[in-house]
Amino acid sequence: MTSQRPLPTFKRKLTRALIFAVTVLTSYLLTSVIEERVLRETEQFRPLTATVLGMACIVLIFVPVFAYTERLTEAVMKASLRTTTSSAGTIIGGLVFVAVVAIILVALFLDRWFGLSIIDAY
Repeated sequence: MTSQRPLPTFKRKLTRALIFAVTVLTSYLLTSVIEERVLRETEQFRPLTATVLGMACIVLIFVPVFAYTERLTEAVMKASLRTTTSSAGTIIGGLVFVAVVAIILVALFLDRWFGLSIIDAY
């Protein structure tokens, strides 16, 4: 007798993977902005001192930022998936939501790394 995994387990794992990916990308964006500010302020120190201070600040900032963005991302995704379940179906609604989040993150990374909007990148 073979047992198949139920679809809700797959959806739950997929949702967790998406939440993790969005959390990592969002946390990276936030910490890179904070890191840039910290490094701008540490120009008055020697490179070794500035490096140690920067590393300490990144760790002290990244942990709470990661925890907060993970909770926020999870809440937003769950609320969005609940909303889309009633209107477009779970799979289509989930795909649309993931696509919107991906477009927003691509736009933020394009702006952060290259100073471009999505339209300018074409």
